[in-house]
Amino acid sequence: MTINPIIPIWLMAVISVGMLLCKRKGVFAYIRQIIIVILLFIINLRPMLPGRAKKSGQTRTDTQVLFVIDNTISMLAEDYNGNGRRIDAMKEDCTYMVEELQGARFSIITFHNKAGILSPFTDNFEHIENSISAINPPEQLYARGSSLNQPKELMLTSLKQAKEKSAGRLIVFFISDGEITDGSKLDSYSELAEYIDGGAVLGYGTDEGGIMHAYSFYDGNYDEEVTDWTSYPSKPAVSKLDEGNLKQLAQDMGISYVHMTSRDKINSVLTEIKQNQNVEIISEGSETENVAGITDIYYYFAMGLLAMLVLEAVLSLRKK
Repeated sequence: MTINPIIPIWLMAVISVGMLLCKRKGVFAYIRQIIIVILLFIINLRPMLPGRAKKSGQTRTDTQVLFVIDNTISMLAEDYNGNGRRIDAMKEDCTYMVEELQGARFSIITFHNKAGILSPFTDNFEHIENSISAINPPEQLYARGSSLNQPKELMLTSLKQAKEKSAGRLIVFFISDGEITDGSKLDSYSELAEYIDGGAVLGYGTDEGGIMHAYSFYDGNYDEEVTDWTSYPSKPAVSKLDEGNLKQLAQDMGISYVHMTSRDKINSVLTEIKQNQNVEIISEGSETENVAGITDIYYYFAMGLLAMLVLEAVLSLRKK
């Protein structure tokens, strides 16, 4: 089982304890209160379990694709083709790339305060698409600033292992707005170049930048405006594209830099990948494969919470 907390676990633990300290009268009322708090705590963890899904079984290629995705709050900036969110465009573009490169094996690394493997290499494109759609930056209180150095060591380890297991071409798509806000300096990624056979650094955002609306704990929506508290009076924070950092990453890794303003921008890179890969025709039909971390189960607990709240409402009406 894997978890992807909506708000930091320690903060939710404090909130849960606070709710339990407000003890209701009556044993059964307090038991219901405890159940509700437990359900809220589990829902916040956003647990995910390995699942079974069908995969396309028509062709197989010798290509392995590693997506490295910036999952910091700045990817919520609203400056994509007007006021569209960068993260929404990124998800659509990544899904498009997965569909164009079906038959390849895919892996996903995301990074914000730290880097992590969202999915190991798999040829189950449905799993990869579901994983991409589930990507969302952390709650604002949990954010600690942006650093492009976070995924470097994990990328190096993943690339080395992939090369050892397969002789095929290894493609990297590094996706970010290029911002560094934690005071660090960009490390060189040149040592990764020997393991990379193609791909691109994809930049999202504009020089003018855009404001951000982060996840709100109060209503569960992305409508809490991110504020710049470094100035007085405070003002909405603005995230701007830093192409200098992204171009340096591309140069270090020996791949192209592409400023993404539409998904067509990536077509030339995809065409080159497909022209240079080996394709094997395999048996018709579909198979099933166990894949880890693709099935969200929090909504089962949400249904339980809804049932408890309905019960509370019914009991309250009866008392009246």
